[in-house]
Amino acid sequence: MSLVLDIKKAYPDFSLDVRLEAAGERVALLGASGCGKSCTLRCIAGVETPDEGRIAVNGVTFFDSARGINLSPQQRKCALLFQNYQLFPNLSVADNVLAGVEGRLSREGRDELARRYLSIFGMAGYADRYPARLSGGQQQRVALARMLAARPAIYMFDEPFSALDSFLKSALEQNLLDLFSVIDSTVLYVSHDIDEACRLCERICVLHNGRVEEDGTVEQVVQRPQTLAALRLTGCKNTSRARKVGDTLVEALDWGMTFDVGAPVADDVAYLGVRANYFHIDNREAPGKNSYMLRVARVSDSRFERLVLLDPPRADASSRLTWKVNTVGADMATLPREGDCLRMHFDAAKILMVNR
Repeated sequence: MSLVLDIKKAYPDFSLDVRLEAAGERVALLGASGCGKSCTLRCIAGVETPDEGRIAVNGVTFFDSARGINLSPQQRKCALLFQNYQLFPNLSVADNVLAGVEGRLSREGRDELARRYLSIFGMAGYADRYPARLSGGQQQRVALARMLAARPAIYMFDEPFSALDSFLKSALEQNLLDLFSVIDSTVLYVSHDIDEACRLCERICVLHNGRVEEDGTVEQVVQRPQTLAALRLTGCKNTSRARKVGDTLVEALDWGMTFDVGAPVADDVAYLGVRANYFHIDNREAPGKNSYMLRVARVSDSRFERLVLLDPPRADASSRLTWKVNTVGADMATLPREGDCLRMHFDAAKILMVNR
């Protein structure tokens, strides 16, 4: 179950130039809005036509500009799930599930087949209802059953959870994992949520300005990002332009801070990043390396943590450092407050550096 993708397409505001191969894997296409994630899926499905290149799935050529091949969406047999699920309002749940199933079956056979797929997602009891009588979560389960029933060559998801509340989103992620457990096909999953991508996928492909910036396992991309785009998309709240100023020294130009990372710094280092929970208050009597006095500019609380904005030595509201403090079981009187001046220590091993 493989995908070979090498396409180019010019749009009015950017150019898509994507090369990607996958073999029976769950691959997250991660990137900011407008980077080309959805366009890539639409080109694979045949909804849009690349200007040049090649698309092949399981050895079947969907598109080849050099050979003049361009299969219709119907011929490609792709499953593409959008945010709104696109159920047919005039068909029952059972008929929606079987909308893409080929072959002639008796009415009884169709009902039995539809209920079999619906039962995987706990929806067999809704087979006779119409979409208008279903909640958003129930509609998504029906759409997932329809995808499975169609037995597509490749499964593709375009941010299917973006309009759902957190409780329903969590429940439906489990439905997706149920689906993944019974298929043996390549899955492409478009998202801009790194946590969602980590929970559902085995591999992450970072897209930026229409191109693949980075590609690797979830652990590789999250723990060892190689580009500024990956740094930011993997949840690094603090990034700065950087330059090498010594064998093991790197300067964060936007913060006015210099760090000794305890290892050779690449000559072409361009940016550095520090995750919001990778530094802490330095309680030592004498400050050591990588410690700075920082002023608390603002605090805000969520359910389980306090978000603290810190002014770096080169104070600028646009370059403030974000620090996350766990508040579970904490004495609220001891937490950082606006106006505090704190000596913060940055762990050398946790400072991330990239060259582009």
